[in-house]
Amino acid sequence: MGVRYEGTEEMSGRPVATHAADLEPLRRHLRDPSFEFNVGPGWRALVLRCHEAVIAAFPEYELLAVKQKWAALAFQAFPRPWKRGGNWTSEEAVRLNALVAEFTAASEHICERCGNAGTLRETRPIELILCDVCESCVGPDGRL
Repeated sequence: MGVRYEGTEEMSGRPVATHAADLEPLRRHLRDPSFEFNVGPGWRALVLRCHEAVIAAFPEYELLAVKQKWAALAFQAFPRPWKRGGNWTSEEAVRLNALVAEFTAASEHICERCGNAGTLRETRPIELILCDVCESCVGPDGRL
């Protein structure tokens, strides 16, 4: 994953997702359309890249949640919309989980607030991944 510079991803030159509205492409995959994405602005580009990778492998995937959990990205999805009795193989579930795990691992090194390189910060009631600059900007409540 590239470090963010002036609104583009270093690796691809594509615009960085800086507004919550940039995650709208994910909305059609949500099980619950009223769900609000709960990640900091620094992770939105990562979430969008995760969505793109998942949709390439599983075009009809069902998204349950996107959030920060224990200072890592939680992108919770099924290979296809859930049906009683199941409608995907265990191999498909393993492939999806492995794909998402790459983005979860990357999130552990990306500042949730700005998208630059970050490290785990345990100075608040909530664990966050922040760079040095954002560590000094985020208050004790952890709101980004």
